Amino acid sequence: MFIKMIFSWLRINEMLGFCNEIVRFLQSIDMEGLQVGPAVEKLSAKYQEALKVSNRSRSNAYTDMLLEQDSRRDESFLAFRNLMEASTHRKDEAIASAAETICRIIRAHGWSLHADGQKVQSAKMASLHKELELPENQELILHLDSDSWYRDMMEDNTAYNELKEDKTKAKASAADYDTNEVYKELRLACVELFDAIEVLNRITPNGKYVEMANFINDCTQKYSIAARTRKTKNENAAAETAATEAK
Repeated sequence: MFIKMIFSWLRINEMLGFCNEIVRFLQSIDMEGLQVGPAVEKLSAKYQEALKVSNRSRSNAYTDMLLEQDSRRDESFLAFRNLMEASTHRKDEAIASAAETICRIIRAHGWSLHADGQKVQSAKMASLHKELELPENQELILHLDSDSWYRDMMEDNTAYNELKEDKTKAKASAADYDTNEVYKELRLACVELFDAIEVLNRITPNGKYVEMANFINDCTQKYSIAARTRKTKNENAAAETAATEAK
């Protein structure tokens, strides 16, 4: 029903613009008979909080970079977790059993750890990494042909932690950490709203839910195209610079 928004592509001002358009549209709709009101109100509240933080923030370049990397590690965790869950349904019993073992380990450390606060998430990822690095678990991961997915997950988490350490060394203010947490909560509020609309429309179909989804998808396409264009330009510019320096 929804086109996936890759939040790691968005800069802070783009994410705020994306949420602003959605909140304003949803608040213009008559919500009578709908059950999505609480999710809309939560997104609106998180957007207002993020807007206030943005307006008073004087944070350095680390704010954008940490926001992007935190989103990136969330996505790679979900990719690995979902691959393991999907593999439990394979008809090959050995593969299904290996995947179920890895899933039990993930559940022990937090099946939805990506939705936790940044410090808690880092701690849970560290304990998950420690257990998955055990030889017997590494054998299971290799048997499942999922080593590259696992490495992506751990490398993205390491990159986030290293960036956070760099920020500390640069003597960034404690308020910036709160700023990143606010933006993460805004991102999660978006996801919760999208999930709520999809589930509610499945249970009690309503044209208004479809109208909401269509508007949100239009916004997602618009902001994704802009972000993808910028990303491509930056990559091309970097490639040209590297080629010039290599001459």
